[in-house]
Amino acid sequence: IRVNTVCPTFVVTPMTKEFLKSKKFKREVLGNIPLGRLAELSDIATATVFLASDAALMNTGNSLLVDGGWNAK
Repeated sequence: IRVNTVCPTFVVTPMTKEFLKSKKFKREVLGNIPLGRLAELSDIATATVFLASDAALMNTGNSLLVDGGWNAK
C-alpha cells in the first residue's frame, strides 16, 4: 500500500474565484508564489496521475508540493 499526498497552493476553481476577485488578496497570494501564478486544476491532476502511475512505484509516505515554490521561500 502506498500513501502519498498532493499539497497544492491556491487553485483556480469555482470556489476560489470569489476570494480571488479581491485584488488585494490575489496580490498577497501571488506574492507568496515564486512562479507568480495560481495553480490550475490540470496542475493538480497531473501530480495525482503521476503518483498513481508506475513512474511513482517507489514513492510512499511523501507529500508532493504543487505550490509554485511557496514552501521553498
